Amino acid sequence: MIESARPDAVVFDLDGTLVDSAASLHRACGRMLAARGLPQPDVAKVKTFVGEGVPTLVRRCLRWAGAQDDPTAFDDFCAIYNADPVSGTTLLPDARETLQALTTSGHPLGLCTNKPEVPTRTLLDALDLGPFGAIAGGDTLPVHKPDPAPLLHVIRALGATPDTAIYVGDSRTDWRTAAASGVRYVHLTGGYETEHPPDGIWRHIPGLKNLIAAIAR
Repeated sequence: MIESARPDAVVFDLDGTLVDSAASLHRACGRMLAARGLPQPDVAKVKTFVGEGVPTLVRRCLRWAGAQDDPTAFDDFCAIYNADPVSGTTLLPDARETLQALTTSGHPLGLCTNKPEVPTRTLLDALDLGPFGAIAGGDTLPVHKPDPAPLLHVIRALGATPDTAIYVGDSRTDWRTAAASGVRYVHLTGGYETEHPPDGIWRHIPGLKNLIAAIAR
């Protein structure tokens, strides 16, 4: 892999990396479960369900509540969440400032998330995050992370290649995606993922304010 001093593209995960959307996801999960007469997890528990796409989030909620998989639950969750993905979602520290600094320094930015594309774009507009030259949501392609296809799709759209791009995330799904894509990975600690990433991660940073210095090393 080429250790390019200046990445041709910087691609970000969204939840747990740029934004904390746990409260908004918790609200939608709770309403979906309540409509079925099921118990509702707290926000901390819902955070542990996040990262592998909405179908997995919904399935984990149902199983936690002791219910069988319900084919209507996904559609119900999406209807609730997509109607208002913004309330309860907050920026993580230095998210907007880091994106602005990267843009000013000429780094093309991309976003690769397992959140569906429509609420993703709604959040980006509402929170004034970006600009992103390419976006892949969990439903943009037929597959989602940790399959490498969405990340590679974003990198190609930015005119870059895997060996000259980096991916910034906070979870095992993110580092598995980067590894499968042959992309250097920057792991942001303190996101939704509590498991320590494996040895060999390209960079670890304790906060987004450290990203510029990390990729310049």
